[in-house]
Amino acid sequence: MEFKPLLFPNAFVCNVWIEKDNRWLLLISILLAMLLLIVNLRLYPFPNFLPDSYSYIDAAFNNVNINMWPVGYSKFLRFISVFNRSSTGLVIVQYSLLQFSILSFLFSIKYLLQPGKLLTRILFALLVLNPLWLYIANFVSSDALFATFSLLWLTTLFWLIYEPNTRMFILHALILGFVFSVRYNALYYPIISILVVFITKGILKEKLLRLAIVLLPVAWFFTYTTLTFKENLGVAIFSPFGGWQIGSNALFMYAHVPPQRSNIPKQFVKLHNFTIQHMDSLNKLKQRPDGELGIYYLWDEKAPLKLYLADKYKKDSTTPYLKRWASVSPLYGQYGTWLIKQHPAEFIKYYIWPNFLNYYSPPTEFLGIYNMGSDTVDPGAVTWFGYKSNKVHHFSKNKNIILTAIFPLLLAMINVIFFFGFIGFVILGGFSKVSPYYRKVLWVMLIIWLGNLAFSVLASPIVLRYQAFPFIFTLTFAVLLLGFVIQESRQESKPVEESPVPDPAI
Repeated sequence: MEFKPLLFPNAFVCNVWIEKDNRWLLLISILLAMLLLIVNLRLYPFPNFLPDSYSYIDAAFNNVNINMWPVGYSKFLRFISVFNRSSTGLVIVQYSLLQFSILSFLFSIKYLLQPGKLLTRILFALLVLNPLWLYIANFVSSDALFATFSLLWLTTLFWLIYEPNTRMFILHALILGFVFSVRYNALYYPIISILVVFITKGILKEKLLRLAIVLLPVAWFFTYTTLTFKENLGVAIFSPFGGWQIGSNALFMYAHVPPQRSNIPKQFVKLHNFTIQHMDSLNKLKQRPDGELGIYYLWDEKAPLKLYLADKYKKDSTTPYLKRWASVSPLYGQYGTWLIKQHPAEFIKYYIWPNFLNYYSPPTEFLGIYNMGSDTVDPGAVTWFGYKSNKVHHFSKNKNIILTAIFPLLLAMINVIFFFGFIGFVILGGFSKVSPYYRKVLWVMLIIWLGNLAFSVLASPIVLRYQAFPFIFTLTFAVLLLGFVIQESRQESKPVEESPVPDPAI
């Protein structure tokens, strides 16, 4: 494998700055993004907090290597704190990194796929000036960082298909390893990376070496996390959260079926009794707390999973909470799987289908309300960011964030345009009219879109902030595909000029 002097070809690096159109796009994008950020910081002098925020902050404060959530974001918080401890500085860094990844992605699209001036400017306007990124970056949460490195992961995929070289593979591997440590939504990313390795140019020996490079950071993180959980908590597991999530997903389904009161596997009897008692109590309520898919069965102290955990350790006041929480994860995963196998049709009806609709149009969740409707934050946030008090505020007394309410509808439209745009592209013979490189990119994008759909629907209840990365790539290729369809339709609608028949008398 040959080492290149640069990660990216010289032509691309020069093209971004030397070409006049690109230079103006870059400068205007940076200027407008900065103006939007300044306005947003005036409107929201304090960031938006959600329950996850305090877990991330606690993990950063104690510098732990395992936690309920992946530790990548907590390590990021700790790294940023070396230079700046203010929450304003954190928001600025998160927004700047996200805009950097968007610009890298867009300039790569412009160079590699050459969509034309009009479509390029539309994409820059829709993505760089999108106010959703301000709200995503304003969270003390992994959402912005995950979207940033997911987009860099995708951008490096495009470059690997175009011009594979060792340095780019190393960069891609490092990005993949880090994004894997930020959020487990990246669990399907290595599959895509493996696919791209095998469609790049090169002999089998080169591809196997590239495969080893790409998978090494992910394999190291997986092994290290599993062994650390085993050493510290006595449970050899990569993500204890997975068992809790499976149990929670199954309980949303089980709330709609008659409870089974006999022939319960021995290991589930006690937990199942908590479930039956809880469902019986919920049936007496006029308004159930589990009416919509969400976090109820994960975190509510009155829900079966938390009740069973509290009962198991009611006489134990010494075991750390994280160890307690992780210890029941295998049981909850097995219990949830058993419930799903008992009622597969109901699981599809009451969990898969509603969550599929959420993918189409995700609820705003914490993006729709500032600081969960509260005007205070926990002591951990006060200490970490050096606040003078636990009081936070923003520009309005109304805690609802009205602007974000439009984005579920927009994402629904974007997904529809992408899906039917791809079909239209195929029907109009698009694959025969574009370069082999363009064809590979489109197939990879379709696989990523389908992979994200399948993983998101199956893994956990979908909300808008989880879909920031899909929003970006789906919007981009929806615009490109729609542009192609419109262009081809116009060409087909133009009348064919007939050559005049010569007059034989002349």
